[in-house]
Order: sequence, then C-alpha cells, then structure tokens
Amino acid sequence: MTQKQANILLVFVTMGWGSSYIFTKFSIGEVQPFMLVAFRFIIAFIVMALLFFQKIRHVHRQTIQASAILGTILCGVFATFGFAMQTTSASTAGFLITTTVIFVPLIMVVIKRKLPVRKVMLGTLITFTGLTLLSLKDSFTFEIGIIYCLLTALLYAIHIVANNYFARTVDAFQLGIFQLGFTGILGLIASLLFEPFSWPIGAVSWAAIVSLAIICSAFGFVVQSIAQNYTTPENTGFIFSLEPITAAIFAFLFLGEKMVMQEYIGATIILIGIFVANHTPKKRIEYGMNKTS
Repeated sequence: MTQKQANILLVFVTMGWGSSYIFTKFSIGEVQPFMLVAFRFIIAFIVMALLFFQKIRHVHRQTIQASAILGTILCGVFATFGFAMQTTSASTAGFLITTTVIFVPLIMVVIKRKLPVRKVMLGTLITFTGLTLLSLKDSFTFEIGIIYCLLTALLYAIHIVANNYFARTVDAFQLGIFQLGFTGILGLIASLLFEPFSWPIGAVSWAAIVSLAIICSAFGFVVQSIAQNYTTPENTGFIFSLEPITAAIFAFLFLGEKMVMQEYIGATIILIGIFVANHTPKKRIEYGMNKTS
C-alpha cells in the first residue's frame, strides 16, 4: 500500500466518523455514555471476529498488550465523547474535536523533546482564537460540553500517536480488531460500576448503535490501524480535520442544526489553524510494515 492509498482510506474513515455525531445524538438519550461504548464496541468486535476468525485465532501476546492499551484510551475517548454530546450540538462538537490535529504535533513535540516549530505555534494560536469564538457564549464562560469535547480531542490525539507506534510493531489488522474488544469490555465494566442501568428501547436507538458499531467502529478503527502503518501521525491528524465538515452537513440534514455567524467564523478559523499547523511540502515517504507476529 502506498502513502496515497493509505490517506484515501483514512478519508473514507473520516466520512464515516462524521456520521457518528448523528448516531450518538440518536442513542445517547436512552443509553448512558459508558454503556453506549460497551454496546458499540462489543458488537463491532463480535462482527469482526466472526468475519475474520481465521486471521485472529493465533495472536501474539505483544498484540494483546498493545490492544489493551489502545482499548483503554479509546474507552476514555468515547465515554467523554458521549458526555459531550449530551450537552453540545453535533456540529459544534465536530469542529471542537477536530482540535485533535493540533494536539497530535504538540504530543510529538513532548515525545521528541523539541520545541514546537514555528508553524505549529502559529497554527495553535490561530486555532485557539477560533476555538474561543466558537465556544464562548454571551456569559463569556465555557460550557461543560465544550470542556468534554476538548478532552475528547486530547485523548484521541494520544490514541493516534500510540496507534501509529503499535501498528508498526505488531500485526495491524489484529490490533485493530482486538482493541475493539478491550474498549467494549472496559466500557461495560465502567458502566456497571458508575452508571444506572440503561437499555436502548426504540428502533431508532438500536439502528444508531448498530451503525456506530459497524460503520464507525468495525470499519473505522480496523482500517485506521492498517492505513496508519503507511502514513504519518501528522498526516492522519490532518485528514481527520475533514470530520467536522461532514458532521456539520449531517447535523444540518438530519437534526436541523444551524450555527450562528460567530460560530461559522470560529469554525473557519479553527480549520485555518489546523491547516497552518499541519501543512508540509509534498515529498515522497515510503512506509513499510514491520510485523512481529
């Protein structure tokens, strides 16, 4: 697989994830956040395990360990995302969570122990300006949903960096499937410990949960794990900046959500900041797969 092909696959993944905001809105009213994580990822794992049993029946211990780490991070990502969607519109959440692509290069700066390059510093400043316009209301305070969205973005950035590392050291396909299982199990445990029992009742909620499981989880995270083996964390984060655009379109079509002019301006500035922070001249980079299992 070439880097270009990997990036195209990630674009399709991003479009699928843009729909997750709508599906989550449809289901979060009946199901608590951790339980939604459990339903979504356990179903996704069962589907993928049944389809590809022969490919995952023999798995290296290192792959299980990596999957457990990624599953723990993912559980935090989507539980926090569920809390955010309880109080934040789908379109606004989409643009806020795309700040993931600002957090990714900042995390890489910490890992490499080097000061941020000028474009990252400038992009971060521009993005923060847009974030302020998009998030601040008349009371000049951040709503709790905004904070949950930013925490989701940070956790997801950590997942992107960690996934990029593990996908180069273990079987990427197995990694993508087993992290689904760990995420679902951890979500179920957390739900039993911290949430009142909840169960989806309506057909719409069940349809939304199944869509989250198949489109956004089974397809999305398995393909992400494979594709990231052939591209960079920065490229992955930049491609994911398409997510809020598709989320806003779906929110308008299916939820009737509209943003005011201040929010449109803020969202546009965020995208500009993301582009500035992640833009690099085109150059040919080859990535190979290094499997140990």
